[in-house]
Amino acid sequence: MTHYVFGMLRRPAHRPPLSPEEAEKIQEGHLAHLRELRTAGDLIVSGPFEEDTDLRGVLVFRTSSVAEARELMKSDPTLQSAVLQLDLYTWYAPAGLHLAGETAREPVLTFETD
Repeated sequence: MTHYVFGMLRRPAHRPPLSPEEAEKIQEGHLAHLRELRTAGDLIVSGPFEEDTDLRGVLVFRTSSVAEARELMKSDPTLQSAVLQLDLYTWYAPAGLHLAGETAREPVLTFETD
């Protein structure tokens, strides 16, 4: 077992009004930022919730430091524009979490054992 950082993206109570064009640009930047974190190996998995609630998505970081995860996300356009807020928690889970079948249509979160 080891520590990771688990993040919950949520809609803030007072979201700024955005045009559809602004919202699309922010979302594109958000997705690009998450791809960069995945490519760098800092982000294990992320994804949105299907239900339309204040909870918008989940992130699992390959770090045991909430401060480090916050630093990794500080340039995310959704957080910079206050479209979303991020709650971060230290999470104790099996060591070796990764996505199996990186090219699979629906990757599966797994863990390696020694």
